[in-house]
Amino acid sequence: MEKQGARARYLLEHAGDYLCLQWRSGITVEAADVVSATMAVTAASPDGPRPLLVRINLIEHITAEAKQLLIRDICSSRTAIIGADDMGRVLTAFTHRSVTPTRYFTDDEEATEWLLDETREHPSIFGESYGVEKAFTSEMRDGVLWVTWAQAMHITDAIAENIVLRAEFMNPTSCPPMLLELQQVMSATDNAMRILADGLNIAALAVVSADPRGQALITYYKQRSHPPYTTRHFSTTEEAEHWLTLIPTP
Repeated sequence: MEKQGARARYLLEHAGDYLCLQWRSGITVEAADVVSATMAVTAASPDGPRPLLVRINLIEHITAEAKQLLIRDICSSRTAIIGADDMGRVLTAFTHRSVTPTRYFTDDEEATEWLLDETREHPSIFGESYGVEKAFTSEMRDGVLWVTWAQAMHITDAIAENIVLRAEFMNPTSCPPMLLELQQVMSATDNAMRILADGLNIAALAVVSADPRGQALITYYKQRSHPPYTTRHFSTTEEAEHWLTLIPTP
């Protein structure tokens, strides 16, 4: 089956165990395009979501509205994005916030292998994947997103992605402040810090840690990743909560 949609702005094909969606080069992907493509993918998956391989080719841009729809899209079971170069990776960097497990590739074979590997761990919006059982817990308390570390460990890229996914799932339209309680966190990878800085849609971040290493980590995070939201370290949750009440509502 081969289907062209939205005035031939994309091409959808059956590829055996997965679907392949190919965007036309040179276009700006808009919200209407995403809606059309999502409907086509859903119609081609009568038995439920299937793996989806997306070729972005050399598209020019993706609008903010289209990005939000793609982040929340659940028409596929997981999505492998194939681009031509690192520019495509930058263009689709927002997809690490996607509810559906999503990865970017420049190699067809690697993308297909990941897409069809049922034994591989994939991101979970519930913060319990990547072989880490309950790395953190999260809940909304009086308009504040509380994230509490459950055990002592390093913050890996995968865990950072999981935190972003969980925050997006709990607050798809709002921009709340976050209170992060650390429990003897030793370090974080540079890429994990970048993911948290670029991916978290929050008004402010209050980090609570009585361990001096926690304060040093947050200082390094601010200097290295330059998060767009105000970030401060506190020794107690009471201090952090009081500070967050002073943050203006976006």
